Amino acid sequence: MSKEEKCSIVTDLCAPCGQESGLEELARRPYDERSARAIWLQIYDRLGQAIEAGQVAPGSKLPGEVQLASMFRVNRVTMRRALALHQSEGKLQARKGVGIFVRHRPHTFIIRDDMSFAESLVGSSEDITSRTLYLGRARPSPEAARLFGLADGDEVIVLHRTRLVNNDPIYFTRKELPAHRFPDFEEIYATSGSVSAVYRAAGIAWFRRAQTRIRGGLAQGDEADILCISTKTPVQHVTAVNHDPHGNPIELSRGCWSMASVEFVFDASDK
Repeated sequence: MSKEEKCSIVTDLCAPCGQESGLEELARRPYDERSARAIWLQIYDRLGQAIEAGQVAPGSKLPGEVQLASMFRVNRVTMRRALALHQSEGKLQARKGVGIFVRHRPHTFIIRDDMSFAESLVGSSEDITSRTLYLGRARPSPEAARLFGLADGDEVIVLHRTRLVNNDPIYFTRKELPAHRFPDFEEIYATSGSVSAVYRAAGIAWFRRAQTRIRGGLAQGDEADILCISTKTPVQHVTAVNHDPHGNPIELSRGCWSMASVEFVFDASDK
């Protein structure tokens, strides 16, 4: 699947007929002296104001670079610098061959034991889907081998998939699970599309998230392509370990979120 196919097309930004858009109003304002702040940074400020004030709606497509440059009375290079800074911060999302879009507001994601992805994504009434990118068996990573106590020659189930909200990718994860615990993983996952269903089929009625580690970073390579963001956009890398009811590790997951797409809430309350 191409990057263009991975990235959904959303509603264009436009003002009602005969009315001036919020961006046009901001663009008409005179600039301060360049000695006070560079013109491209003043444009960056105005775009940020429009996004924060909702003058450009989340998910909206911005006018083209040429049109924006004309609107703000600058050349394309100046406009491109302002747009690029917002893209690097995650407020804008460039989609190759399609245009530049305003990212949606951050989702709240609750980290708590025994909660599915959809349950953890608070207040999201949108259509949450998954897309499997890779499923197979391989030698474990060093961390997985230590975690699962695997010997030479043992295998892990490797699952790469992305989560989408309204067909917009927000999360990419690489999972490793001990193959000997889930001999029918591929068959069950093929019919259910659910790792929790694989757990249940293996006699694991519930699981506990035993560990969650989060660190900041910059999107690289396939992470940027899969999440439809620019390379070096700030992201949050999440490493999680699931245990079965007896305290045995059953899953190592390494995920990546765009920094602007999620707010994590750790919930230690009793269920």
